[in-house]
Amino acid sequence: MNEPVVLVVGAGLAGFSAAAEIAGAGLRVLVVEQAAAPGGAIHRQPLPGIAYPVASAVHRRRWTQVTASVRAQGDRIEIRYGCRFAGLDHEGTALLTGARNALVRPRALVIATGAAERVRPRPGWTLPNVMTAGALQIRTKTLGKAPDGRILLGGSGPLLLAAGAELVKGGNPPVAIIEAGRPFRHVIGSLGLPLPYLREAAGYMATLLRARVPVLTGTEIVRIEKRSGALTLHVESSSGGRTFDGDLIGLHDGIRASDHYAAASSIPVMRAGDCREALGARAALADGRAAGAALVAELTGTVPASAKDSSRIERERRAQRRLARIFGHDGSARLAALPADTVICRCENRTVGDLRALGPVPTDRDLRLHGRFAMGACQGRFCTEWVRALTDPSHAGSPLGAVRLPAHPIAIADLLDAGGIADNPSTGE
Repeated sequence: MNEPVVLVVGAGLAGFSAAAEIAGAGLRVLVVEQAAAPGGAIHRQPLPGIAYPVASAVHRRRWTQVTASVRAQGDRIEIRYGCRFAGLDHEGTALLTGARNALVRPRALVIATGAAERVRPRPGWTLPNVMTAGALQIRTKTLGKAPDGRILLGGSGPLLLAAGAELVKGGNPPVAIIEAGRPFRHVIGSLGLPLPYLREAAGYMATLLRARVPVLTGTEIVRIEKRSGALTLHVESSSGGRTFDGDLIGLHDGIRASDHYAAASSIPVMRAGDCREALGARAALADGRAAGAALVAELTGTVPASAKDSSRIERERRAQRRLARIFGHDGSARLAALPADTVICRCENRTVGDLRALGPVPTDRDLRLHGRFAMGACQGRFCTEWVRALTDPSHAGSPLGAVRLPAHPIAIADLLDAGGIADNPSTGE
């Protein structure tokens, strides 16, 4: 393949739908995916030779359609797996690392890396075998079966129900699902959701009920402890406290858009799907098509496509707002009352006490230079939200310091192995 006209980062729904739209206009596309297989989080494919009992019929049908649209474009789309996008410089040169290191210079870039999973800090949340519910999902889908041992899911959001149902189908139902909100009190409000949402939720609940998985609502996780090789989850509700013992704990407190790949460049850069706005799989498909169509219009000087996908995205936006109300709860009081030794920045092992020691209203310079927050490998992807909430909620959503590339740590050997732009075929139509 010659130098790509468009580089697409992420081989999930948004990335694939954008790639198909762009290639359908006759432009060459390179899709890079850091995983060994496509699908993103929702449609993560199993390892070769492994059956995939978890995916629902709706998910299988949706994934079949989007992959067929990619295959239909033939050699206009190249896909590289095990390949990470490290960043784009001001001249539009992208560094790709992994199985095949390279420097490429596309005419445009689409970022479709999916959403970031939110996990609110709690005492014990950094212990071994405590992970995100999304990580448990991916592990189950990749291996075709649920992990062994006693599994607990906790936090808040509809993904907990989905993950629990997938664990059931994977052969190991969770011990319990701990939900901070009270979604079952909003039956009337939930009827305003689109019918596909209700069908999907009903399927998850039916699976959980058949497996007799308890779903505790209005229940907060207080702390996690390690005892005699096992994990103990302490929870509280209006009826009092109780504990659960387990071997694996999956935490989840919602998802949010990921904007850490945004940086100034001389070429058009678009974000698509959940990394632009966390609206779920249905919107990601439409958003990818819309981003692809917009880039085609910009690169070819044609008229942008119709607003059909925009209408679909707006419908999904309304549905997500309703879901947020259904699962809504006040976690700010729990966050403010965290013990001083609770880790809030995992990369640098910085605690709530370290944050409070910076004073009531620390500046971003104080937070980074003196506190070492957002200075680790993730550059604040996971701690910034909670640091902002505890220090300056008026700046919620803004990064700690400027967004810098590379997007993740890279080895000097990767740069040397990538060669130069002159080693790559020249860009052309």
